[in-house]
Amino acid sequence: MFNLEDFSNSDPSVLTVLVVGTEKNVRSYIYNQHRLGVVEVSAWSKAIPVPNCPGKFMSLLNRTILDTDRHDFRYVPTED
Repeated sequence: MFNLEDFSNSDPSVLTVLVVGTEKNVRSYIYNQHRLGVVEVSAWSKAIPVPNCPGKFMSLLNRTILDTDRHDFRYVPTED
């Protein structure tokens, strides 16, 4: 069962990105972010079905943002 508490993080510098859509669209979005040089494909969680939403999947990314005063954020991996 999906539990939002599993994705919580008390560090305010960590940005959590949640992508929801069809499995194909989620995968396509992740690969596009990689192609654009934003984030590695392996940084995303495995796409899992969204409970009570047939055909919908979700994937999660946690990243620390450096220099939030800029508009072109720089992402660095979080320490797991």
